[in-house]
Amino acid sequence: MIVTFWRLALQLSRRLYFRVLMIACLALISLGVAKLLGPVIPDGFSDIIGAKAVDPILTTLAASMLSVTIFSLTIMTATYRSASSQWSPRTHVILRDDTTTHSVLAIFVGAYLFALLAIVLRATHFFGEREIVVLFVFTILVIAMILLSLVRWIAHLDKLGSLEETADQVQQRTETAMRALARTPCLRARALTDSQAGELGRFYPVRAKTPGYIQQIFPEQMQEAADAAEAQIYVTAGIGSYVQTGDVLAYVAAEDGEDKLAGEVESAILIASARSFQQDPGFGLSVLSEIGLRALSPGINDPETAIAMVHRLSSMLALLDTVARDDDAARLDRVWMRKLDLEAFFRGSFDRLAREAGTAVEVHLVIADELQNLAERDSRALAVASRASRDRCATRARRALQDDPDLDRYLAAIGQV
Repeated sequence: MIVTFWRLALQLSRRLYFRVLMIACLALISLGVAKLLGPVIPDGFSDIIGAKAVDPILTTLAASMLSVTIFSLTIMTATYRSASSQWSPRTHVILRDDTTTHSVLAIFVGAYLFALLAIVLRATHFFGEREIVVLFVFTILVIAMILLSLVRWIAHLDKLGSLEETADQVQQRTETAMRALARTPCLRARALTDSQAGELGRFYPVRAKTPGYIQQIFPEQMQEAADAAEAQIYVTAGIGSYVQTGDVLAYVAAEDGEDKLAGEVESAILIASARSFQQDPGFGLSVLSEIGLRALSPGINDPETAIAMVHRLSSMLALLDTVARDDDAARLDRVWMRKLDLEAFFRGSFDRLAREAGTAVEVHLVIADELQNLAERDSRALAVASRASRDRCATRARRALQDDPDLDRYLAAIGQV
């Protein structure tokens, strides 16, 4: 349950409104603290430090922060549209979770609320001569935070929405999910084999109540429900797959209370309108391959970008070289999930690029080289999937280069002369 809570908390912390609300709450707390600390300030100290100048400062702060916030939101939305149209429509997912942008905007909005509320409270004589001193100190601290945020925002704007920054963020999020998948191939659940899956029809099915993509699965929550019911839960739907209303997500094997247990299992499977990076490294592979596909389109014709994406894809798939054995990673003895589908990763990345590379022999050569490197890894499953993808990509390359003078060069590179 703790693991599930932290996953949900991490997902919530990446939302813009969450950070804005947090900073707004801090602004309200600071005003209350200023009132509480007033009695400890000596008489006449306000005149000594010129704390009464806080009123015009707050007025300027409120006016400027409103303009800066609107301007920053305009830049953010324009960047989202630009990245979606230039690189991939799916890149807005990673940009939407950009914590730097969220933190800066939250500070701007928080500073605006702080100044606005302080002006209102000053007009109602909420702050006396002593409290003004504390308010003045807090105002200086807020200005310092704004200055730091502006510098951070300017530095971030220099690369926000660019190809390298977008690809870097996609790769970082995907590598995090890939490493987690390598440590726990079935999310700490027991591995469900194809033979077992074929015999589940006799158990009680758990069906999807809404259509959408499976974003996350919380097996720890299922384990608690299964322990209470002394049941077994078999999850047949995979993360990243699309389900329609009524599709089977899992099966439960229990002596009684199956309907209640099915509801708890369904609530532990998060379904949304779009995929996410949290537990779905295949989504990140797909986004990077889409960037490469966009670069290979006739209107852009940028094979170097496609080559760069191939290198990134290879780096991420290489992380699966140390996948833990299912028995070693399993900790949840009442939950079963399907094993890692490596072939789907390759078909959604290298195969897609090879299919659209056409006569760009440079792209075909890099694909062949990276797949050969992956095929030489220690992991047998990774090597098998890499060799199968290498053969499929080679077949596509030979067909695309059939009447091209670079065909001999390609065949020589892959050792098929």
